Amino acid sequence: MITQKLKSKLHEQKNKAGLVGGSLTIEEYDDIDSISVGINPETWNIQFQVKTDFNPIQDKRQKAYARVKKLTGNSENPGLETMLTHILSHELAHWELPFSSQKGCPYDTYNHDKILEAVKKALPKDKKSYSGYVTNAFEDLIINPRCKEFNTDFSGQVLFWDWQGLHCKQEGKEHYTPFYEAFVKLNMHLFGDNIDKSLLKRHYSNKKPIEKAIKETIVDLNLKPINSTQNTDYLFNKKNWPKMASMFTKNLAGLLDEVPIERLSPGENGSENKNPKQASGNGIEQKSKSRQGKEEIAFGRYSSDDAQSPNITSYENLDSLYRRLARAIPVEVEAITRKQDLQIAPLTFRAFDPEIDDPFKIKPSKFYITDNGLTFSYPNQPLTITSKSKVQKKSFPDFKLVVLDNSGSMKQAPDNSNNIGKISFIPWGDNSKYHYALLGFYGIENFLQHQGIAQYIDHGLSLFSSATRYKEGDFFKLDEVRKHALNPDWGSTNLDAKVLNQALNGRESFVLSISDGEIGNWDSEKKEFEKLAKKNYYAHIQIGGKTNFTSDLESWQLPVFYVSNGNDLSRLMVDTAKNTYHKSTTE
Repeated sequence: MITQKLKSKLHEQKNKAGLVGGSLTIEEYDDIDSISVGINPETWNIQFQVKTDFNPIQDKRQKAYARVKKLTGNSENPGLETMLTHILSHELAHWELPFSSQKGCPYDTYNHDKILEAVKKALPKDKKSYSGYVTNAFEDLIINPRCKEFNTDFSGQVLFWDWQGLHCKQEGKEHYTPFYEAFVKLNMHLFGDNIDKSLLKRHYSNKKPIEKAIKETIVDLNLKPINSTQNTDYLFNKKNWPKMASMFTKNLAGLLDEVPIERLSPGENGSENKNPKQASGNGIEQKSKSRQGKEEIAFGRYSSDDAQSPNITSYENLDSLYRRLARAIPVEVEAITRKQDLQIAPLTFRAFDPEIDDPFKIKPSKFYITDNGLTFSYPNQPLTITSKSKVQKKSFPDFKLVVLDNSGSMKQAPDNSNNIGKISFIPWGDNSKYHYALLGFYGIENFLQHQGIAQYIDHGLSLFSSATRYKEGDFFKLDEVRKHALNPDWGSTNLDAKVLNQALNGRESFVLSISDGEIGNWDSEKKEFEKLAKKNYYAHIQIGGKTNFTSDLESWQLPVFYVSNGNDLSRLMVDTAKNTYHKSTTE
């Protein structure tokens, strides 16, 4: 039975761990095996699911364990209280325990992704499906000793492992499955006392391959038991985790011939027989699949000069990174408004003149004496204020088109050198002209979204090189447009004005073109291009000096901006979009 006292105890534990925000709920179900827990990393809401009337202390061994561990008190179900309290510490420790301590594994989605990559590489081909389970096991191995250190006792987790052993017996297995046995024994090596080990030994087979794998792992990972003289600091060197995870996986992979049926923790469903009703665990996997999590992964790898993550697609890697980097471009968000002078009240009055004044504006209650006698007063010198009204969506150009040069020269640095920067993550280099153009493209999207415009307009991108390629979509199909941007050609510099005309299709549009040199077929295309440019809100940014193309644009009195610096290019693209959308509302 879930009591208010138990809920209060869990709230105390949550606060002790430094997590003040977020809710905590406990629900009872008849159709789950014991306990499940889930954390939402966006809200930090915590959800416990408990089997109705579940008591983890039932048989003689469990009762003896509880007596020696002094799992007693005022609680009606001290075993359940202990298990829930310690399991909460475990799940929070995947992030930090306590918060702001830096002691958590994987700590964030970037480190989880690196560990997962190492595990996948170390697993044989026929065991790749266990990568998530093994990754979770390694991360648990790092944090469980910390939970013991933080709480001074970790019997709740030990009781959970005991229940997993009893579950195996229910499934017709005499002992833990081999991988799980090695996992539990490694944990016991790190933080278990004699009482813990005594309870769990009934589930061990003690087979030679298991013992060999354990010994090799202890040596290879230099695992030292946590005690009064040895703390957990050495386990939390994040740079070591991928290598440690790789060795952990190689040593234990042979034990996966028998499928693990046990759950590593209440936040883990297990590799088999997953129950969709059970809560989703620590939230790391959930966040890793979110936009924010992918940005964290991509930016972490880029900042560390790593290659792209193999756990997400190349497009997701690049898209996530450019989303993150573009947010560094200054964007001043303000409501786009129109100004209008409104008369509030007159400051003075004068005599009404019937020849020039509007009789409907006279002040009937106020009279004015003139040489010709008595007449009505008329308001003079009105007090006015400037009123701002928010511009409605219909006032914006309904289509945004960026016309981007993706010829081979855009793969060079802004100074036309081969100093294109780092290429480990960004294949065209983070100092290439194309890189800065992409930053500007993503920056424009960022501005439009912050301004509340993006969802009301269509978005397009035209890449011109040996051929002119075009892609558009509404706000909900922006992924397709961004995929287009991240797939350059690196050919010659030609522009097909007919393709652009078809794209614009008579729509009122904001058109921004970016190039770094001459357009090879400009003479045949300029008449058509002039027509489409003059019909829309058009501007051009030239990387480098004047060309025949920009000279013609200037002669047509179209705005042309020249840049020689990559950062200037990105910022100018965003500023041009901002100024254009503001200008469109005042015309």
